[in-house]
Amino acid sequence: MTDPLRTDRPLIEPIYAQAEPGEPIALAAINVAWSHNGTPHQAAANVTMQFMPDDRLRFAAATNDQTVSFALHAITTDDWDGKLTLLDTGVTVDTFCVGATASSKSNGTLVFAPKRSVVTPTKPSDCLTTATFHLFNFPDFISETDYFITRKADNKSGWTRCGRLILNAEGWEITIAATDKTKEKCDRLRQQGSFIITHAGTIQRTDRSLFSTEQLQDLLQCLHSFLSLALGRWAGLALPVGFDSNGKKVFEQWGMPMAAKGPWSGSCSWLDANHGQILTEVFPKFCVLWRDSTWQPTLQAALYWYLAANDRGTGIGVDAGIILAQTALERLAWTYCIQHRKMVSEEAFSPRKGLSAANKLRLLASALEIPVEVPSQMTALNAKRGSKWNDMPHAITDIRNSLVHPNEKTSLPNGSYFEAWQLSTWLLDLAFLRLCGHDGSYSNRTTKKAVGQVEQVPWAKPPIQKQGGPTNGTEAN
Repeated sequence: MTDPLRTDRPLIEPIYAQAEPGEPIALAAINVAWSHNGTPHQAAANVTMQFMPDDRLRFAAATNDQTVSFALHAITTDDWDGKLTLLDTGVTVDTFCVGATASSKSNGTLVFAPKRSVVTPTKPSDCLTTATFHLFNFPDFISETDYFITRKADNKSGWTRCGRLILNAEGWEITIAATDKTKEKCDRLRQQGSFIITHAGTIQRTDRSLFSTEQLQDLLQCLHSFLSLALGRWAGLALPVGFDSNGKKVFEQWGMPMAAKGPWSGSCSWLDANHGQILTEVFPKFCVLWRDSTWQPTLQAALYWYLAANDRGTGIGVDAGIILAQTALERLAWTYCIQHRKMVSEEAFSPRKGLSAANKLRLLASALEIPVEVPSQMTALNAKRGSKWNDMPHAITDIRNSLVHPNEKTSLPNGSYFEAWQLSTWLLDLAFLRLCGHDGSYSNRTTKKAVGQVEQVPWAKPPIQKQGGPTNGTEAN
């Protein structure tokens, strides 16, 4: 094992900075233009990313009082087309005029908000050599490739261990790194919620060749989906910036795609924060599936339902999660068993005449080598009176049907909904990992009691015993 990397500063310096969760981020100072009733207007504007009460972009333009009067008028009429032009690049953005204030008799501030959550203010380019991105609310993980920041203070040396991951797939090299402030920021997130930059990352080709903004945006979408799958919640991947060989900024994206607020919780996914290297093992095959025209729409749909099933926020309970998780499982079963493996015909999945929902899940689990027995620790599901459930697919689909088609005679032991939700999302964890070719360790949400607790996936093969080697645990002479 090589010695760990040691530096005197963060391996990847974030381009943007935040001291506290929810603190606005200044993105740029630009010139903007718009037209109202045929009259052109121009102004200098500050672009900021705000997080309270929700994440949003804001273009605040300094104007004269006449323009402010226009803004107040435009908010309540259809006389403005909603087009805001960024004069430095010529890019036009669809916006709302969301407010105006007069700070004096001669000037004021006009505020625009984009209609989309993400804005690309730069033109397409095919001469990128590297890109930097930011991760909000990412866990303070530990991996086998971590690095150390060494500092000297008061004639004493100290060091901080910082998480680092290197993801390689399809000719791309992606590095994700923490800083010496990451742990402190994650602690604040647990207390305050909202959003804060915890990690930064870089992207480049493994052969250091050029790439285009289109390729970068496609990779960012793939990476965002993968990290969301790993966290069991929408990952906060945002604010990428691309550079050419001269270090000139040629690509930028403002705003944040879908992301979940608050601290990351390791209880709702297959990733354990103390075993970050699992990501390096799963990512390559995920990319292969993502590029497949059959699999990409399935991954997008199943991921959407999987994350929704994991989300136990205000107004969303485990009962809704059971329904959503089964939807994701059936979509994976359709694609894998019919389109990918061609194990059965499409008629086998047709309504009424085809397989039952439980049998569809059994078929998927059997093909992926996932056990279906109800675990002994599921005390509620094992306590059902009368006819017992045969296995997990039977229990999950039966409980889901009792929610969708309620029956007064239905009586379930206390805790059945929670355990059925746990099992259905656990099946999804295993299905995703098996599809991504992972045969190592993972976090089992049904048995995990502490960070750092992992176990082998059920289909992992035992190590091959060398012929003639010791068999009783003793060292060979």
